[in-house]
Amino acid sequence: MKRRNILLLTFLLSMLCLISTVWAQTITVEIDGKELNCRKSPMIVHDRVLVPLRDVMTPLGYEVIWNHQQRSIQAKKNQTTIQLTMDANYATVNGGHMVLDAPPIIIDDIAMIPLRFVADHSGATVQWDSNTHTVHIQQNTLPKQKQTADSVVYIQTNKLMGSGVILSADGLIATNYHVLEHASTAQIIFDDGEVYYGEIRVVGLDPQADIAIIRIKKSGLHPVSRADSIQINEPVKTITSGGGKRNTTTQGKITKFDDDIISMTAPIQHGSSGGGLFNANGQILGICSSYSQDQYFAIPIKKVLNVPKNMNMPLSHMKNYVYQPGAPRNIHYTKKDGYSYLSWEPVYDVDYYHVLLSKTPDGPFVKMTNRTLQNDHWYWNFPHAFGVSMPDTDTFYLKIASVKDGVICGISPMITVS
Repeated sequence: MKRRNILLLTFLLSMLCLISTVWAQTITVEIDGKELNCRKSPMIVHDRVLVPLRDVMTPLGYEVIWNHQQRSIQAKKNQTTIQLTMDANYATVNGGHMVLDAPPIIIDDIAMIPLRFVADHSGATVQWDSNTHTVHIQQNTLPKQKQTADSVVYIQTNKLMGSGVILSADGLIATNYHVLEHASTAQIIFDDGEVYYGEIRVVGLDPQADIAIIRIKKSGLHPVSRADSIQINEPVKTITSGGGKRNTTTQGKITKFDDDIISMTAPIQHGSSGGGLFNANGQILGICSSYSQDQYFAIPIKKVLNVPKNMNMPLSHMKNYVYQPGAPRNIHYTKKDGYSYLSWEPVYDVDYYHVLLSKTPDGPFVKMTNRTLQNDHWYWNFPHAFGVSMPDTDTFYLKIASVKDGVICGISPMITVS
């Protein structure tokens, strides 16, 4: 009897070991089709896959420094610097804080880090196969920098530095309006180091959308090739003069986009404005425009190309050009879970917005209070500027006003939300 119990116990222990082994092998990680050999099996925490730090960071191309005292790592790849601290629910990417769904942890003296987070910021694409419990990581097959860098220029005005992209072989260049704002002179520096000091004329402006198009007297340039489409999560590369360093690159992916704006994880900085955002085929998706603490934005190239080229103004006249922000454009809304979420094209150089609400189309329209800020100031955000809760049976009416220096400088047409 005792022998039977011992045999049964041995059998159960064997089964538990087998189950444990199967569970440890359940999650597979592949990079570019090759299975990752991990010193400790990947694990799931808060629906996120954690993997050994160096087993994944090295093949993704990061340089890693471990700080034993702070129990943190600093990882660098190209223009991206990530800092992760063990057991902390946030990370730092190029100085900006980002919240993590699952913190990095140490198990058996091995640092386990969130796989998708570090892969995304390396510029790779990540897919989860629930049938095989496999994470597929595909590193960017982005073009060599030279293939697209000769279509990007460094712009140095007497007021600001920035970037631009070449639109035509005969001298059309697109950039941001704020790069040229109040400028009187500028020089254009090309990828090969050639400097253009000649005549520059402004041929197209949409200051409210922060777009400017100039023409220089130079031919034989290498224009960008326009992408036919854009997709969420597709890998991208920026080529800009970020920080004043000509044609530096960063990598990331597309997170969201609409007709007015593209949100991406590829970092940009001062000097990047007007530079190119390219897909994996070296085709341009947009021009880099702005960034916040944890978001980076570009203007879709279609929007840039739609700016009328009906001007012929010397650049020197920009020092006296007066821009007055107008009413928000392209207002639209979506409904979800009892909320109506509103978005619009960001208005360059406004301080904030007023949201005017009425229950009848004839008014009166009353300023909505921002409960978070305890005032009537609203700020543009992406993908939604704000959400308002109303019964599904109700119809209400909204107008959005742009405000500069405390003065309303434009009120949008009424939008009906039903």
